[in-house]
Amino acid sequence: MEGRTRWFAALVIATWLPLSACAQGSTAAPPAESPATVEPIGDSGLSRLVLTEKAVERVAIQISPVTEERIGPARTAVTLKVVPYAALLYQPDGSTFVYTNPDTRTYVREAVTVDRIVGDRVLLTAGPTVGTTVVTAGGAELWGTEFKIGKY
Repeated sequence: MEGRTRWFAALVIATWLPLSACAQGSTAAPPAESPATVEPIGDSGLSRLVLTEKAVERVAIQISPVTEERIGPARTAVTLKVVPYAALLYQPDGSTFVYTNPDTRTYVREAVTVDRIVGDRVLLTAGPTVGTTVVTAGGAELWGTEFKIGKY
């Protein structure tokens, strides 16, 4: 009889211990802050991406301003906007865009029209205004974040 009592006591303890752990509440870490938020911009089909400071560091985003340049002979010269070639990105349909940086840790996709590419410069007939900063490193990661491709 004594053997049965010991087995019964062991069974009760083995069953009770895991259940008592559940009653103490969860000790899991609080959910981590999302590295980016994607906010639709009205009905434009565009989004504003706002990254945490840590996400900007992790992606190693770099920016450069849009400049302008007069191209051609003096009498027929045209003024075109210029961005670094590294800023130019392509949509799956072949259209081109850049990510602008209108505010700290904020990025917005903007369509551009390429006139031509000369070395490491892209000459634009349409795009962001002169002085606007564009992303020259980390743009592909922003695109993936905007369209929820891969982990973000």
